[in-house]
Amino acid sequence: MSRLSRQSARRSRRLTAVAATSVFALVSGLPAIAGAQPSTPLSPNRDAVQFDQPGGFYDTRDLAPASPGAVLRAEPADLPLAVSVPGLPPLPSPLPAVAQRVVYQTLDVDGRPVATSGALYDSTAPWTGPGPRPTVVLGPGTQGQGDACAPSRTIETGVGTNPRSGGPVVSYEEGFALVLAAQGFRVMVVDYIGLGTPGIHTYSDRTEQAHAMLDGARAARDLTGSGSPLVFWGHSQGGGASAAAAELAPEYAPELDVRAAYASAPPADLLAVLDHIDGSSLTGAIGFAINGMVERYPAVQQVVDRHVNDAGRRALDDLAGLCLADTRGAYGGRTTTEWTNSGQGLGELIREEPDALRVLDHQRIGNRAPVVPVMLAGGINDDIIPLGQVEQLGRDWCRQGTSVHFRYETTPLIPGVTHAAAAVTNFGPALQFVNDRLAGLPSPDDCGTF
Repeated sequence: MSRLSRQSARRSRRLTAVAATSVFALVSGLPAIAGAQPSTPLSPNRDAVQFDQPGGFYDTRDLAPASPGAVLRAEPADLPLAVSVPGLPPLPSPLPAVAQRVVYQTLDVDGRPVATSGALYDSTAPWTGPGPRPTVVLGPGTQGQGDACAPSRTIETGVGTNPRSGGPVVSYEEGFALVLAAQGFRVMVVDYIGLGTPGIHTYSDRTEQAHAMLDGARAARDLTGSGSPLVFWGHSQGGGASAAAAELAPEYAPELDVRAAYASAPPADLLAVLDHIDGSSLTGAIGFAINGMVERYPAVQQVVDRHVNDAGRRALDDLAGLCLADTRGAYGGRTTTEWTNSGQGLGELIREEPDALRVLDHQRIGNRAPVVPVMLAGGINDDIIPLGQVEQLGRDWCRQGTSVHFRYETTPLIPGVTHAAAAVTNFGPALQFVNDRLAGLPSPDDCGTF
């Protein structure tokens, strides 16, 4: 084993050991961002990040379309005084990055130009691996559907308030981005289409999330002047975005130097996920998905028109403005049988509607093959993302020739905790996987073993 590989392995084992001691803290109400008071001076345009401010930074309605990935607007943003991720090593002070929020061009599922946003964390820590400093494009896990939920809106503080509900907004992905920056990675955190910018957030739309990731990579390249090696990274919704980006990269952005992808608990089969979370702490995410699909697919609008009752329509309208904490509090433990005229769940109804079923099938990840090695992680006890559909994604890719490394995550079942905890427990192994691929080491291939 090379010296670089041994260092990577030791660092990964250290991160994993620390993570395993305190995963509960991350998801039991403690914010991932500590020291939430902003540093001074604040970004000169800080007022522009307020919710839906006309003419502000996120008001993209008057921006002229440009080529996919073009930077349309950018501004510097100060970081919090301190950040910690329970379960991962403490970060140094000052924090090892400079940040800016970005609006960039991408395309929707129909190929129409749409502006979206994100946050670039340019590392100030040394990169000790081979070659130029790499860029991690990080797809966030579920944030919600309201504009206030966008991770780039809370760079300075790490936490915020949703004006729609008064509930908290915790930018937990900022902590992970800065831990990666401390390892020497440049990190681009995408907001996804419609999250923070005008229009509905098209939650878990395979194509639009892939486009946001790939054009986020292009935007990072333009901002830094660096065509650096790229890695896609994400857990949960972000795992789906990472997986979809890895699939579409060869046809949508063939010029990008993608080296690897990490997809933890990806919702590869939305219908299987819908069945699994209906009645869970994350029932509200079904509403996010329905709202997004209604925006793009008339067949789903027809299901809503025919089958969703007044209570369901009120719930969908409400969810369109909520963030994750609001959603768990208001809809956790509820079921979609409350939203329908017949008392059937939405999963049952979609199966009875061929056109709507085709929309869900269109969202399926696994019908294309990434051309780079992928690390997939699935939780044996995951209370949100069923393990079987993650394994099926891996088998689908293996059958098409992709090299897949599969990690079984084993955190015991604690409802509302187990799924989120995997973002921490998988971090160390994912970091080792990524560093080894950047070092040019052969990828472990678990095809045929899961």
